[in-house]
Amino acid sequence: MQPAVEIDELPDVWEPGQDLMLRVSAQLGDEFWEESGIPQDEPVTLVGTITCLAARTKWRAAADFVRVNDVWVADVDIEVDGSTVAVEALVDVAVIGTGRTGHPDPARAVHRSARLWRLPRAIKVPFERLGEDFPTSAVSFVETGRRRIPWRVDVAHDAEPSWGLTSAIRLYVNTDLPVAARILDGTAERWVYQSIQTDIYTATLFQLAAIRDGYSSTSISESAESDRFSLGAFCVHVSATLGFDLEVALRLASEDPMQLIERAREASDFMREEG
Repeated sequence: MQPAVEIDELPDVWEPGQDLMLRVSAQLGDEFWEESGIPQDEPVTLVGTITCLAARTKWRAAADFVRVNDVWVADVDIEVDGSTVAVEALVDVAVIGTGRTGHPDPARAVHRSARLWRLPRAIKVPFERLGEDFPTSAVSFVETGRRRIPWRVDVAHDAEPSWGLTSAIRLYVNTDLPVAARILDGTAERWVYQSIQTDIYTATLFQLAAIRDGYSSTSISESAESDRFSLGAFCVHVSATLGFDLEVALRLASEDPMQLIERAREASDFMREEG
């Protein structure tokens, strides 16, 4: 990596606007060729992708594997625009080639540009030290093509339980409206924050419910225990706040979303008079 530092030390040396270069190196073992059924003279490519969800930006680079001293190796340098990236990024690595399907029809026996291998989990690269504040950005909704509303909760459509909260979800406050300043400095009416809280609660549970076919409640809870700043951990916390276990909360998100919204409003004391 340039600057040449360990990933977990990057927030201490990186400055906003500073460009980054990440190098991904890989070596193919003999078992790769045996398991993939690909002859060693066939092109195979290493692909590296860096995704910054906070900036909604992605960078990609690729390089073919070459044989060096009887070892197949590849290096990929991925350039990241320091003026665009923020908060954290996810690094995904894959090996791409012509996959063999085993189909008797020769036309279907190969799959062009098949993903022959990938990292089990994307590598998280932090650019900032994360605190307890919810990820929030103040932007012009007119300039960014959003509707004329005071705020919006955006969840990455492909966010998974293991993703960091700052990569998975973000609260955007509309600076085109006068209320934005009050929302950001904490002086807006109490019901505004109650409504924002309701939106955050329901948005995260709706996302997890949408992708939960690939995850059990147990695996999500285990992910939550290993990283308290993950999307899975936040959803476990939200479910408990609403008075449900995670399984019930996700079922409501899928089958009865209005009941979930009403429960989230109730939990936030939405529009309840103080006294």
